Formats: sequence, C-alpha cells, structure tokens
Amino acid sequence: MRAFLLISALILTVLSTGCSNLRFPGVYRIDIPQGNFVTEDMLDQLSPGMNPEQVRYVMGMPTLIDPFTPDTWFYLMTLQPGKGEAVEQQIVVHFRDGLYSHHEGEVLADFRTRVNDPQDRQLASQADQQRRQQSPADSN
Repeated sequence: MRAFLLISALILTVLSTGCSNLRFPGVYRIDIPQGNFVTEDMLDQLSPGMNPEQVRYVMGMPTLIDPFTPDTWFYLMTLQPGKGEAVEQQIVVHFRDGLYSHHEGEVLADFRTRVNDPQDRQLASQADQQRRQQSPADSN
C-alpha cells in the first residue's frame, strides 16, 4: 500500500508540473508583453545630438542601462501571445559624449500579424466592415 501511495504521489507531481506547457482546446490564454515596444515613428523622431532627456521623452524609459556602459541603452521587448510563438524585438540606442549618436536593431514590421491569430484578424476585419456599413446609415 505504501509503495502505491508513493508511486501515485510521484505520478501526480510529474503530471501537475507539466500542465503549464499543455494547451487545452477552448482555454483562453492571455498575451504576456514584457519590456518596451518601439515603433518606427519613435525611431524616426530621433536625431543625432539629442540629449538623454529628449531621447527618453521620445522612446520612454529604457528596459536596461548597463552600469558599465551607461552610453548604451537597451529597449527590449518580448511578447508571448496566448496563441502562437513568442516575438522579440531589441533596439539599442547609443550616445557619444552624452548625446544621441545612433541606434541598432530593427522594428518588427509585421508585429500585429505575428501576434494576432488568423481568426482574431478575421473577426477584426468583420467588425471594421460592420462599422463602415453602419456609419452611412447613422449620418442620415
């Protein structure tokens, strides 16, 4: 009897620790964003010679400032959508003599298509069509 309880407890422990990786159909999973999402518009507003306060105003607070290289700011973003694969973006902003000089990294151009499930995109387009059909009727 004691061996049966021990084996049962062991099996229950193994099964319960693996549940976080299982994806049950019909269960809603939320999107988990972490970090700073930087857009192309934000990067377009940066110009060489801006001071750190101006860069912070445009880009927001950096995710990471390395204490050993304070002239390098990291804007990191990871998004784990409820459906689909994780998406990552890394933008590195460089300063020279206390002023913005350049940045490295690319903005995720197709961020929305990577994150949204095809069914979500279809529902969004149907909602847009319904709004467009209702708006001419509302103006009469």
